[in-house]
Amino acid sequence: MKKIIILLIILGALIGAAVVYQEQQNASLNTAATRGIRIRERLLPTLEPTALRKFNLKDDKASVSITIGDDLKTATLAERSGYPASIDKLSTVLADLREQKISSKQVVGKGAWAKNKLKAPGDGTEGIGTQLEMLGSADKPLATLILGGNIETTGGNSNPMTGGSNQRFVRIPEDGETIWVVNNTYFDLEAKPENWLDKAFIDVQKIKEITVTAPKADDSWKVNRPDENAPDFVLADAKTGESLDATKLPASSVLSAPTFNDVNAKDKAAELLKDASKVKITTFDGFTYDAQVAKQSKDGSDKYYLSVTVAAEIAKERAPVKDEKPEDKKKKDEEFAAAKKSKEEKLAKEQKFAGWVYEVSEYTVNNLLKKRSEIVKLDVPAATPAPAAPSAPAPAAAPVKPEIKTSAPISVTTPPVSVPQLPKTEVKPAPAADANPAKPQ
Repeated sequence: MKKIIILLIILGALIGAAVVYQEQQNASLNTAATRGIRIRERLLPTLEPTALRKFNLKDDKASVSITIGDDLKTATLAERSGYPASIDKLSTVLADLREQKISSKQVVGKGAWAKNKLKAPGDGTEGIGTQLEMLGSADKPLATLILGGNIETTGGNSNPMTGGSNQRFVRIPEDGETIWVVNNTYFDLEAKPENWLDKAFIDVQKIKEITVTAPKADDSWKVNRPDENAPDFVLADAKTGESLDATKLPASSVLSAPTFNDVNAKDKAAELLKDASKVKITTFDGFTYDAQVAKQSKDGSDKYYLSVTVAAEIAKERAPVKDEKPEDKKKKDEEFAAAKKSKEEKLAKEQKFAGWVYEVSEYTVNNLLKKRSEIVKLDVPAATPAPAAPSAPAPAAAPVKPEIKTSAPISVTTPPVSVPQLPKTEVKPAPAADANPAKPQ
């Protein structure tokens, strides 16, 4: 009985401790608290996106530093040696931040910040959130906030794209211990430089000829076609019995609308493009693409790299047509001018990619890394009977002894033959001999 009483006392003490602990937690994270800053409609009511000149993201592992041009049409990424950043992505993020409404507020003591990933980078090593800092001209602060942890939710409000959560804690340093809850996870606000690159790239169309010069001469190849409407390419240096296997090389779609994952500056070119295949592609509209493609294996994984320079021959004037009607000439001149402008804009855009080394997927360049032996098929002619070779005279055969075989007797049945009956002849008895025959004289 005493043991039962002791156990009940211990159990009561544990329950009491749990209640005290829960009250302390509620004190540090009190959703019903009214102290601090009053709740407002929007998260950043004074943010003016057009005033933004610097956009900085930082977490406990990496950082992103984007500088925006005064024309608000260009941006560069410091972590990628000044490569263009995506203005479209920046505009979308800024519009979301400007219009972001507050769902609710909580007052969270500093001791609970780590638990909710609300600590700023550099403030210890645990519970670090993602810090966003926005600056205007002359580095004037526009807004700073810490994106904390996602709030797990259940039921119809869950978001499968963000692991069942559609809310996130946000701490604005100037708001003290007031923590805001927003109905947005901002999953794309990550301090990953590669995610902020402008992914516009070359687009090779109307291919006329592809020449690949591989590190080993025997692996090199060239294919072309007579006009842009021809569906099939041919092997330019085909030997007797060889042809291009179109199933192994879809030449017309090589580098058509390619993408890249990351970018490296010129100082990495020698390392990343070691033993690269050299590629030259010409098109029917006058563009020439000189590229280098390489596969590098490191730490058990393969990565693929591409560099490219672009040139083009663009006619300045349309060739005159004899006896062309004025209305036809006007229409053709306008079409020529529009096509000329489009080519010039494409050339100017694609020439900006020169000097950079792009990390691409295997799918983007695998056809340009194929060996000649991998794209050639042998045309085997139909088999014809070979002429018979003259045979040597057969050696004289040894005499063969006749073989006597014993067989069952052969029964031959002859049909009966009718023989005519001979006439009866009367036979007279001979005369009696003389008892005393005459003696010879």
